[in-house]
Amino acid sequence: MTTEEQLTQNLAALSVQDSEELEELMACARYGELEEIQDQVKASGLEKIQRLLLHKGEYGRTPLHMAAANNHAEGPKWKLVAKKSEGKKSNEELSCLSFHHLDIVEYLITIIPPEAINIQNDEGNTALHWAATNGHEDVVKLLITKGKANHKIKNKAGHAAQTEAELHDHNQVVTWLLNNTEPIEETKDNDDGSSSSSSSDEEEEEEEEENDGKEAQGSSSQA
Repeated sequence: MTTEEQLTQNLAALSVQDSEELEELMACARYGELEEIQDQVKASGLEKIQRLLLHKGEYGRTPLHMAAANNHAEGPKWKLVAKKSEGKKSNEELSCLSFHHLDIVEYLITIIPPEAINIQNDEGNTALHWAATNGHEDVVKLLITKGKANHKIKNKAGHAAQTEAELHDHNQVVTWLLNNTEPIEETKDNDDGSSSSSSSDEEEEEEEEENDGKEAQGSSSQA
């Protein structure tokens, strides 16, 4: 049993109030609202927020998943640009909208319990998987160097974060991972082929994996 499985297994059910607070954390992380997260920590207390960050929300996601997928700029600045960008967007506005900072991810890493860094969602993806899938090199670096994320964890499709980056043509992410992490041993099939999946199963898993990694990011532009 993995650390993450043990962690999830030992968690008690959240109260309605705690569930609502977790959803609020999730939304703030998704839409880049750093000040709101900090205010929530002050209001509820760091210990309670750390406990909430050990829980999964819908589809097994955590606030760190949402922040890693979107890689938002600091909240108010991001929302201001988004408001100005309603309707037809100029090249300048688009450039500002895609200018990323690491405020949300970095802050979450400083308060999150270490064992929560590698929590996997329902598709087996960690926050690192989502950052790699969406090509957020700075987030990948931060999760590994500061968050000590495990780059060897594989999702239900059998992919580590590096594989996801390769599949989505994020070559800079792949190069950084190759140069700064230990090689990942490939799982070999048994002689009887028992560990291998059918091609149709693999294709279905990969399609679900791609949708999983992109869904949260796609929604953020509508905020």
